[in-house]
Amino acid sequence: MDARPPWPMIGVLALGAVATMMTATTVNVALPSISGAFGLGQEEAQWLSTAFLASSTGFLLLNAWAIGFAGMRGAFVCAMLVFLLGGCVGASAQEPAMLIAGRVLQGAGAGLIQPMAVLVIFTRFPEHARGLALGVYSLCVIFSPAFGPAVGGVLTDAFDWRVVFLATAPLALAAIPLASVVLPERDRDAPRIKADWIGIGLVIGAIALTIQGLAHGRREGWEDAGTVERLWLGLGLLVAFVGWEARHPAPALDLRLFRRWGFSLAGLAILASGAAIYASTFLAPQFVQLVQHYSPAAAGEALIPAGLAMAVCFPLAGRLSDHVDARLLLCVGLALFGASMLMLAEVAANTAFVAVAGALALGRAGIGLTMPSANAIAMRQATGLLAQAAPAATFLSQTGGALGVALASVLLEERTAFHFDALRPMLIEANAQVGEAMANLRAGLQQAGVNPAQTEGLALRQIGGAVWATSQLLAFRDCFLALGVGFLALSPIAILLPGKGSKIADRLNFIDRLKQTLTLIR
Repeated sequence: MDARPPWPMIGVLALGAVATMMTATTVNVALPSISGAFGLGQEEAQWLSTAFLASSTGFLLLNAWAIGFAGMRGAFVCAMLVFLLGGCVGASAQEPAMLIAGRVLQGAGAGLIQPMAVLVIFTRFPEHARGLALGVYSLCVIFSPAFGPAVGGVLTDAFDWRVVFLATAPLALAAIPLASVVLPERDRDAPRIKADWIGIGLVIGAIALTIQGLAHGRREGWEDAGTVERLWLGLGLLVAFVGWEARHPAPALDLRLFRRWGFSLAGLAILASGAAIYASTFLAPQFVQLVQHYSPAAAGEALIPAGLAMAVCFPLAGRLSDHVDARLLLCVGLALFGASMLMLAEVAANTAFVAVAGALALGRAGIGLTMPSANAIAMRQATGLLAQAAPAATFLSQTGGALGVALASVLLEERTAFHFDALRPMLIEANAQVGEAMANLRAGLQQAGVNPAQTEGLALRQIGGAVWATSQLLAFRDCFLALGVGFLALSPIAILLPGKGSKIADRLNFIDRLKQTLTLIR
């Protein structure tokens, strides 16, 4: 290993991560324009998001192979070129298939580079500086999707939806020459490993079909044949993926990691953190716009304190994990996020801006403590398997994010329909409150000069709109409550994790190495 300083490497890798991960959300805001241009239905438009997410999640498992084949420098440059190619294909698309192909290529480039920084941190930084480096890099990765919608919206309004596919191309182009100077070349003595293309295909198919199955079930019903087929096929591919990885000599996802209980428990926290970030980022802006009737700009302002809290806590947690037991930080982070969601579960349409922004900031502070701590614990349990652990941890975070958004969307719509069905029977004038409201509305409409024959229907429509708004409020509360209870229940997991230098962890790692030795002897 050469003696290159590690911080410039983290800077270049962070630049590449921002360029690729921001694209995960920049295209989303342009979906209505894209759908209008190609006449896409909702399910076809959904594939533009699903293709990127599934591709990036699957291809990040090829990171170890790519580094072994071309070195970190070569793998990074190739990933950037694939990403740029995907942007060009999407921007020049003349049919939906080209759009989806472009998103697959963009996701592949994004996935290939994501685990590289974690590998650099745990192989080139001294132990006392790893937490800080991990916190700084994680901040860049998490912040970039948050700014994506704003960038995509500005570009779509000012130019055209095609420009959105190339929004971050200047960052990617800047990263390539920097990588050629800063990142190390391939170690000629390093062994080459075979790429597990079948495993990658299986996991991408499983993720894509599961997300599509959840989206289809939300629209068409859970007993619809299309929903059942997608979900069962997704489960079948997942089982096939696990079986294939267990037998493959160089698996994309090394299942030996999950035999170490410390890594498995930390991985559960990473999976949950990914779900929390993406699910809460999905729910919060919709809540303040749909329920509290904020403008898009005001909704963005409500999220600014949350972003600042995360910006402070990510590097702080990383720094503290170098000196304080990371299990304590993990426990506190999970509890803070759970508490913030329980606070949001009590909000109403007239809740003050400060209260909403404060609860969101508390939740982001919790995530800022959780993710670096969980990653640090997981990597400490991966002795001898660091090259495999880095993509595995990133895979868990991305998978959690994909499932978190899909499940949050399903729960929100299901609970909205549930509450509306429960409240709708009360929409009869025999109900004293409804009758009084109907009379007042009819009188107001007549005073406004509305034809008396139309006042009944208009009054009913307004009452129905109010009931729908109440149903949405209750559904958002249910979603926040589910997240809050789940994370408070998960916080004690930190107690079960081995600490730094844990004798139990050392014994388990020794036993794992002994088993590997006996297997080789046999």
